[in-house]
Amino acid sequence: MWIKIIFFLLFIFSIGCEKVEEIFREEDLLKRPDAKRCADCHKAIYDQWKKSRHSLSYKSETFKEKTENYRKIKCLNCHIPYEIRPLEEPKKRSDKLHDGINCVSCHFREETNAMHGGYKVFSPPHPSKQDLDYKKSKICGGCHKKTYDQWLNSRSNKQCQECHMPAKKGSLIQKFPFQYFHLPKDVHDHSFPVPTPDQKDFDIKIDFDGMILTVYLKNKKIPHSVPTADNGNPIYYVTLKIFKDNKLINEDSHMITSKDPLIYNKEKSYEFYVFEEFDTVEVILERRLSWETEVRRILRKRFSL
Repeated sequence: MWIKIIFFLLFIFSIGCEKVEEIFREEDLLKRPDAKRCADCHKAIYDQWKKSRHSLSYKSETFKEKTENYRKIKCLNCHIPYEIRPLEEPKKRSDKLHDGINCVSCHFREETNAMHGGYKVFSPPHPSKQDLDYKKSKICGGCHKKTYDQWLNSRSNKQCQECHMPAKKGSLIQKFPFQYFHLPKDVHDHSFPVPTPDQKDFDIKIDFDGMILTVYLKNKKIPHSVPTADNGNPIYYVTLKIFKDNKLINEDSHMITSKDPLIYNKEKSYEFYVFEEFDTVEVILERRLSWETEVRRILRKRFSL
């Protein structure tokens, strides 16, 4: 293998980079192919994308239902975008709809006839341009407008990609011989995970006055509101359980929606009426994402009175 690599590198040096680009250019890559075509070289990233909500943005049953079988066309601009640009709402495209938000939606620009990304790379199969906006929250802001505005108001230095595209050292390319054109880089996760918060992300306090027990919650770490959504219906639940002598005697819940969320670094109170005698309370915070049916626990904290 190493002998092949050495001979290949010598071949490149002998003919020059421009000639290499001419030999290896794959013109169909500049004609907005489907995502599967990009997997020929970027298989690891493609496999991540296939698991993402971006890949399902058009064909998911949830989206189909919420748009009344795609009749609500205002949603289509961001669910089948033609070309993503920082802080601009995209136009919808008219082909390859079931690809959803695909590779070329985000990375191809017509004005340069090139793929854009966060790195300056030598890429013979297609022209590539470095664009540092791909490492900044503004690249997400054209579609995730409300969440982007919340992030701006938080004044956080953390970019969206740090939580929702975490990076690991690896190769951008998995196809011979192109994988040898690049040193290992921070490769960002294109499954776009939604991290699960935990107790360190929230402050919880309680106060009891007569028959009213107040739970105070503060989102102290997540630099946007929770839950957050431009569309969809993610829900948080804050539940109070009341105990006497280790026996559960009552419980009640409040629902937290994206219309009245936990704003970053601002305390919010939830009141519960308590008529029984008790000695211990338990506060539970849970979350259900828009596309899920399962409610997942985030944290649980006990207080003794």
